[in-house]
Amino acid sequence: MSVELRLQRPGLDIRAQFRVAPGRVCALVGRSGSGKTALLKAAAGLEPALGGRVALGPDPLYDSAAGLNLPAHARRLSWLDADTHLFPHLSVQGNLLYGHRVGGGDRGPRMEAVARWLELETLLTRHVTALSAAQRLRVALGRALLAHPHALLLDDPLGRVPVEAHPALLELLAQVPTRFRLPMVLVTPRMTEVIHLADEVVVLHEGRMASAGPTPHILSDVSLSSFLEGDQAGSVFEGVVKRHDVTWLLSEVDVAGQRVTVPATLHPVGSRVRLKVRARDIVLHRQAPVDTSVSNHLRGRVVQVMLAGEHGTYGAVAIELDHAVDANGQLTGPAVSLWALLTRKSIQQMGWAPGQPCLIGFKAMAVSVSPWH
Repeated sequence: MSVELRLQRPGLDIRAQFRVAPGRVCALVGRSGSGKTALLKAAAGLEPALGGRVALGPDPLYDSAAGLNLPAHARRLSWLDADTHLFPHLSVQGNLLYGHRVGGGDRGPRMEAVARWLELETLLTRHVTALSAAQRLRVALGRALLAHPHALLLDDPLGRVPVEAHPALLELLAQVPTRFRLPMVLVTPRMTEVIHLADEVVVLHEGRMASAGPTPHILSDVSLSSFLEGDQAGSVFEGVVKRHDVTWLLSEVDVAGQRVTVPATLHPVGSRVRLKVRARDIVLHRQAPVDTSVSNHLRGRVVQVMLAGEHGTYGAVAIELDHAVDANGQLTGPAVSLWALLTRKSIQQMGWAPGQPCLIGFKAMAVSVSPWH
């Protein structure tokens, strides 16, 4: 799916473009009011655009230059948001059958298989008004997929679901792109969902693209922190679960050839995961401390130092991890970068500067772990 659109909203001129392949997820992120939902609705044909193009493969859905503008129902895009929009007069089965009929019946996925995957088999005769928020979302997702869409657009689908139900629903959403070979576009205010689901991220700021790229790279970019999580911002990096320590209830994850200790995870050895560490939870050392409760000390090198003004309180230090190499001296994977938020006093008194080796320290309990398909 490719999107290149120009929109006009009160006080906001929106211009953005992105592409997402089948089996991949693109997340649109940014502050409230940056134009994320408006862009998604215009791509779906739910709101007008000033110009641009929306296409699925070579087939245009909207092309202002050619005078083409398919209505929303003809675009073969499924929409899912927090309101779910279930038909209140129909049962769970009735809502699913509606999607099945819209999708052309036998041309799309089988209703029985989708209901079983979403664990709806025991709820088929229940009235949708009697469902919990999480159950309603499962039904809405099933109806959306049974419509046999060519892409799935998600606008904060977990917005009304209790937090304790998020992990199970995120796991289902994470399976959608590969199970159904769909491109998926996600809008959400919660970075935990972006970390769990997205392959690529587009950052919008006041209607324009501030940045775009692979999720770990964008979410670990210190220059974008004010557009994303503020003081909760940090670094995201990918790794593979290598070991579980049942005695201490800890797990070890390989990241660029180095081991990161994290709280015990249920993900089996060999699983790919994403780790998130807040920049404010990282400390830098020149030598390994001998008396510390910090579990993780990774080797790296300072690549950039940014101070918040000549007399500011803090600064950001960007670091690239030392990376394992193969027999030919080539990196065994992509470079891994992270950043630390330190006081200006610490940065200047320790003399941190680009090119210097360092040890990156952080507690195991400072790491959040998300599965990564």
